[in-house]
Amino acid sequence: MHIKLNYLKQVLDYENRQNIVGIPDIIRRTIYLLGLSAIFINPVAASEVQFPRTSLTTAESFIAQTTAEDFLRRGVQKLETGDFREAIEDFNQAIELNPNLAKAYNNRGVSYFSIGNINRAIADFNRTLEINPNYAMAYNSRGFARLQQGNLQQALSDFNQAIELKPNNTLFYQNRASVHLTQRNIQGAISDLNRVIQLDPNNVQAYADRGVARLQQGDIQQALSDFNQAIELDSDLAMPYNNRGLIYLQQGELQEAIANFNQAIELNANLFLAYNNRGSALLEQGKLQEAIADFNQAIKINPNYAQAYSNRGFVHLQQGNIQQALTDLNQAIEINPNYTSAYYSRGLTRIQLGKKEEAIADFQKAADLSRQQGDMTLYQLSLDQIQMLQQ
Repeated sequence: MHIKLNYLKQVLDYENRQNIVGIPDIIRRTIYLLGLSAIFINPVAASEVQFPRTSLTTAESFIAQTTAEDFLRRGVQKLETGDFREAIEDFNQAIELNPNLAKAYNNRGVSYFSIGNINRAIADFNRTLEINPNYAMAYNSRGFARLQQGNLQQALSDFNQAIELKPNNTLFYQNRASVHLTQRNIQGAISDLNRVIQLDPNNVQAYADRGVARLQQGDIQQALSDFNQAIELDSDLAMPYNNRGLIYLQQGELQEAIANFNQAIELNANLFLAYNNRGSALLEQGKLQEAIADFNQAIKINPNYAQAYSNRGFVHLQQGNIQQALTDLNQAIEINPNYTSAYYSRGLTRIQLGKKEEAIADFQKAADLSRQQGDMTLYQLSLDQIQMLQQ
């Protein structure tokens, strides 16, 4: 499953404050999952927070008069606007004034995470929990950071602890569901997302995520129902349209699929998944040049997206552009050495090049991987190709 970064509902202080405004789209889902915490006892708009009056020429005097809580408040404001490095400086000042201010460490950890320094983020979350072992949001934050590192068991442990401390917090269940999905524990993910929807029947992300889980489970109609519900609740989110389009593509309803991919792209012009998927639908319609244009755009947005290279390679193969096909399929395999269908397509390409032994090696690799991954259809197709080549 892909971790999603473009949802509007945020958590500033999950007890008191929601709906952060002005954070760039690429950050929003991250902040939402981490649970940015502030010190506000009551909800206070950023414009209403009062700071000491200062002279531009008396910075030292300002620092001397400012409390740890003032720096913490100001750092939170900078987090709202995505000014993460400046936020870190304010949290540093808060910690210098009060080395036991747990929320300053937690928020600095969120800032470090947001600029890609995950190790520093985890160190801050660790310090937060040393100061306050019952800080549920810090367990959640550390769990999400560990999830990004691929430390799934540690992430799961952190989310479990967060849920034990705050059993009605929907955010924690959603993050634990992400671990379950990554571990292919589909039923565990669905169970957590069911709990989210029970607690918050209008949680758009929960419906969207449960749809993904059900799609992976093969429960197509229930997945479609979830994507429909997510779109009904918020029609401005691109991913539910993309995922609904995938269902229509699987069902052979190509026009419906393309309409959904078009809508996803209209909402998010950088959603490379939607370009790739629309290209696949156009390929099914026999519109090879239009398909290649979409695969090109997917690769332009994400040069490390193996599936778009593999798909473009397959189109080149159909067009008889054998060398271009081989180049794309080699690139797909370099990016993802476990990409089964790329090996299969490269085997077909090498047949065209007269490289029989290399083709057999590719089909054998495709057979081995597909069996490991439970794709018995591709497994049998690969064995059939090997048998024909060995006759």
